Amino acid sequence: TSHSHSHDHKTQTTSADQLGIGSFVYRASTPFNSQRLMALLNRWPIPIKDSLDFGLVMGLGEDDVDDAVENKAFVGVLRSKGFCWMAPTKWSNSAGNDVWRHDTAMYWSHAGKHFGITSAGKWWGCLTKEQIKPYFANNVKEYDRIMAEDWVSVEWGDRRQELVFIGMKLDEAEIRAALDACLCTADEMEVYRAQVRNILEASFSSVKGGPSLFDVGGMDHIDQ
Repeated sequence: TSHSHSHDHKTQTTSADQLGIGSFVYRASTPFNSQRLMALLNRWPIPIKDSLDFGLVMGLGEDDVDDAVENKAFVGVLRSKGFCWMAPTKWSNSAGNDVWRHDTAMYWSHAGKHFGITSAGKWWGCLTKEQIKPYFANNVKEYDRIMAEDWVSVEWGDRRQELVFIGMKLDEAEIRAALDACLCTADEMEVYRAQVRNILEASFSSVKGGPSLFDVGGMDHIDQ
């Protein structure tokens, strides 16, 4: 039995190696420009089948991928998931604004031909560290972990990109470059900071107990 288990494990490992299955984590401490990210995802070659054709992917060479597929770096991605931070596109108080994005963690979930980005609650970073501590009065270790691992910047707290990609023959460099191109530029971040200051000033000057401008008011959802 022991020999059989060892043999099976070796076979599974060898099969994974032969298929070229790998994974990596994409991290960034800057928000995605929502419009650029959505444009990228709308061009993502999501498989039309429930499962990817392993034989097809294994046989693809760099020149074999259809030139019409703009995001060929994503062809071998089987699964991706994690949290992402998306910048608002409309900061005004008028109808249709998406100011809620600033404080809302978005959950990215992709498996096979199914892809979605949905609201996952608020970032801890919308509170001060002192305001967070009471939530972990009975679990100080988790508070310490959040501060050590998730709190990526003094300015933005735990707002971040943290996405795991799993697939075959992944071109990590191309995937990273495609996602990096969706991050807000230095100029866009200056506008972002100015808008956040305006919102905070408006909040402080509003009637106490009034509705927060950061209340979640919507979500993104893509199903392909």
